[in-house]
Amino acid sequence: MRRALLMCFAALFSIMAGAQPASAEMDPVNVTIQFGIGYLPLYVMRHNHLLEKHLKEEGLNSRVTWAQIGAGSAVNDALLSGSAAFAAGGASQLLTLWDRTRTNLKVKGVAALSSMPMFLNANQPRLKSLDDFGDSDRIAIASAGSSIETIILRMAAAKRYGEKNYKKFDRLMVNLPHPDGMAALLSNRTITAQFTAPPYQYEELKHPGIHRVLSSYDVTGGPATFLMVWTTNKFREQNPKTFQAYYAALGEATQFINDHKREAAQIYVQDQKGMESVDGILKMLNDPDIHVTMVPHNMMDYAKFMYQTGAIKHMPASWKDLFFPQAYGLPGS
Repeated sequence: MRRALLMCFAALFSIMAGAQPASAEMDPVNVTIQFGIGYLPLYVMRHNHLLEKHLKEEGLNSRVTWAQIGAGSAVNDALLSGSAAFAAGGASQLLTLWDRTRTNLKVKGVAALSSMPMFLNANQPRLKSLDDFGDSDRIAIASAGSSIETIILRMAAAKRYGEKNYKKFDRLMVNLPHPDGMAALLSNRTITAQFTAPPYQYEELKHPGIHRVLSSYDVTGGPATFLMVWTTNKFREQNPKTFQAYYAALGEATQFINDHKREAAQIYVQDQKGMESVDGILKMLNDPDIHVTMVPHNMMDYAKFMYQTGAIKHMPASWKDLFFPQAYGLPGS
């Protein structure tokens, strides 16, 4: 399945690209995007054509193609194969790729996209805490096994039941993209809980019988990076102007969202074809726990846990080890 997704992904970009003359930098620039309000800077970037704008400012006439993918593994495969310029996803995925590519492609972060709480929601009244989950329960998680939700659940298990039991809930995980997981949770059948993210977690809580069991902020002790963008050092070295244009476009999109929250909410709702309301998205953006920011938060806490549990073999000396120099001026952690 994973190989088939990658082949379809590469074919899609190939069709969109067509026959192009050789260029010093990638043309077209193939960009990926996933589902959820945490990716809002990318939605704004696409809607306002900010990458095209900054590419022109760098003296490039490169076209931009976007592909929306629901599987983080397929996005990363596309990046590593050279089919995509940038990948976006959870902080744990960046840490895994950074660790595995340190001696070759050297994947590093471009910047964060958002710091947002993730909720473990349940549809069974008996599930009041982690202690109540048993063999009959199933927890829907996007990219189960590698996603940031997976890492948070493992961190919670380690804190409550001891580090040796950090995989206590792995056997209950079901790999479902956020929209599919929400549908399964609301149908009240096999799935009894979902560890998900905005806006899905808030939409779920509007339904009778759905309640929150855990917030990621309960585990991290406060705001922590939810989603971020990364690429390979090879791409950055071969496409320095494109890299700079993307970084600048991301910065402009982030600023736009924080200065014009209602307009940003309208862009998201328009893209999602009205699946959520503008007022509902705006309420999320005004939530003090939700931060649309390029600043990496608590990356080292994630890294320490993943290193201690063997998920990564190398421990970064600081958060800057995980990012390209453009991000060094940010107050990361």
